[in-house]
Amino acid sequence: MASNKKSAEDRRDSRLPIKGGVVQYKGSGLIAFLEGSSEKYPIVNISHRGLRFLTRDQLEIGEKMNFTLGIPMVGEPLRVEGKVAWAQRSSRQKAYNIGVRFTAMSKESMMRLKNLISFLGRKKLITQKVKVTFSEAMKNQPVLWQVARDFDVSLNVQEGLLTEKIGWFIIQIEGQPDEIKRVLIHLKQKGGKLSFPKLG
Repeated sequence: MASNKKSAEDRRDSRLPIKGGVVQYKGSGLIAFLEGSSEKYPIVNISHRGLRFLTRDQLEIGEKMNFTLGIPMVGEPLRVEGKVAWAQRSSRQKAYNIGVRFTAMSKESMMRLKNLISFLGRKKLITQKVKVTFSEAMKNQPVLWQVARDFDVSLNVQEGLLTEKIGWFIIQIEGQPDEIKRVLIHLKQKGGKLSFPKLG
């Protein structure tokens, strides 16, 4: 049974959004090979280590599969092996979000994927200033250290106060828009109250 817990969110590498990319997949066994590939499904984002895509199929965590990635800017499709790292039902889209961890690919595919990630990563970085007010439980956790470790952003603490009764920090985050959004969601999930002072 597919899990609703998105366990891959603590991954270190940043997945970059991609438009127009599609994925086909099939099982790694002989029968699956003879049956051929599935329909084409949209890729949501991609990194050196894996991808996320949408599908109508309920895939099992740990399932090993062969993937064919069709991405307009890289020409010929990329063929990689991987396994399902997580699966999450999306009621709004009536589909499953599937996280895949790559396990093997040719040197040529690896180089082409590396070039693609390098190209996508050149997108303009943005800066977001945020004041995080900590909950009582949050004050005893190394939340900002975890953000700096687990997310692909630059973190600069500009001001702060931490006592027995209150705790807050003003931080400036620089990174890709989607990655900053993930950081803000993470801080809220940890119990932080966010406000957004002007940059300066």
